Amino acid sequence: MTIFNNKYLSRLSITAAIAISLTACSKNDDLPIGGPDQVERAPYANGFFIITEGSYGQTSGTVQFYRYGADTVATKVYEKENPGKITSNAAKTSTLQFATMYSGKLFLMSKINGPLIRLDAATLKEEVRFNQETSNWRSLVGIKGAEGLVSANDGVYALNLNTLIPQYKLTSVSAVNTGDMLVSGNYVFLLQSNGAKIISTSNYSFVKGFSNISRGFAKTPNGKVWAATGSRLIAIDKNLDTTGVMLPVAVGSFGLDAPTRLTASTKENAVFYHSGANIYKYVDGNATSLSQPFISIDIAPFMVYGSVRYDSNKDYIIVNGIQGYGGASGVNYLLIYNASTGALIKNIKYGNDGSVVDFNHIYFPGLAVFH
Repeated sequence: MTIFNNKYLSRLSITAAIAISLTACSKNDDLPIGGPDQVERAPYANGFFIITEGSYGQTSGTVQFYRYGADTVATKVYEKENPGKITSNAAKTSTLQFATMYSGKLFLMSKINGPLIRLDAATLKEEVRFNQETSNWRSLVGIKGAEGLVSANDGVYALNLNTLIPQYKLTSVSAVNTGDMLVSGNYVFLLQSNGAKIISTSNYSFVKGFSNISRGFAKTPNGKVWAATGSRLIAIDKNLDTTGVMLPVAVGSFGLDAPTRLTASTKENAVFYHSGANIYKYVDGNATSLSQPFISIDIAPFMVYGSVRYDSNKDYIIVNGIQGYGGASGVNYLLIYNASTGALIKNIKYGNDGSVVDFNHIYFPGLAVFH
C-alpha cells in the first residue's frame, strides 16, 4: 500500500517521504532514469558514443562510450558486447567512418568494402549486418518506419532498415559520389560531388540543386538548414531560398567520405565548425559572432580529429582529438565544452603516452553520436 492511500500515515511521514524522494532525484541530474533493472538493461543509455576509424590494415574501427559525468572513456565497448565481431572487412582495410542514431538503433557504416551494421543503442548488441562484396558507404538517414536512404560513392540507395539491404538506386539525383545527408521536414538534403541536391521525402523526386555548395549539413531551431561553399556559410530556409555570410576562416573538408564539419545547436540558432585548434560559432543574423573564435583549444601538441559535434542532451560541444600521428596518435583526447559560453567542462586524456606505436591504443576517434 502506498503512502498516498494509507490513511494511517501522518502528514509528517508523507512530507518526509516526499522530501527524501525529491532530494534523491535532484542530487545528480546525470543519473539515468529508472531503477537498477532499467540501468542493467540499458547500460549505454546515459551518455554518448565515440565512433573511431581504426588503423588501416591493423585494427578495425570501434565504438567507445562516454558516460555523462565520468572522468574517462570506456574503450572498445563494441567488442565487449559483441565478442568475435569486427566492424570492418576481414583484412581490416575498410574504415568505420560514419554512424547515426535512428529510432533507438545505432547504425554503423564503413567505406571501402565494409559492412552496414545495426546495433541496439541501449545495449550495443549487434542485431543486423549486411555485407556486400564491393561497397563504399558514406552516410545513412531514416525516413519513416523501416525506410531509409544510404549514400555511397556511386549515388543514393533506398534502404530497408530491418534487413539493411539496399533496394534500388535513386534516379532523381546523379549516380556520383554522395556524402552527407540530412532530413528536414518534407525534404532530404544530399551532398554530392557535383553540388547539393534536395529531394522529396515522399517519393524521392528532385526538388532543387545548388552547384556551389560543397559542405553540409546542419539544422537550427528556426528551421534553416546550413551548408557551405567553403568560404561562405549558406542558410537554406523553409522556402528553399538561400542567404550567405562570409567566414573569417574557411570550413574545411575531408571529402565526401567523411562526416561534415558543420554542427548546430538545438537551443539557439547557432552553427559551429572547427578550423585547426579553433572552433567558430555563428549566431544567425549576428556577423560579429564570427569576429573571433568561440573556443581556442590550448593543448599542445593537439589536433582535432574528425568533426566537432553538438550534444543537445547537455548543450555541449564535443571535440575528439589526438596528440599527433605515429606513436603520438595513441594519445587520445575527449574535450567537452559548454555550447552557450565556451567554457571547458571536461578534458579527458586516454590511451597511452605516445612514446611508441601501439595499435591497442590507436583509435582515431572521429565522430560523437548521441541518443
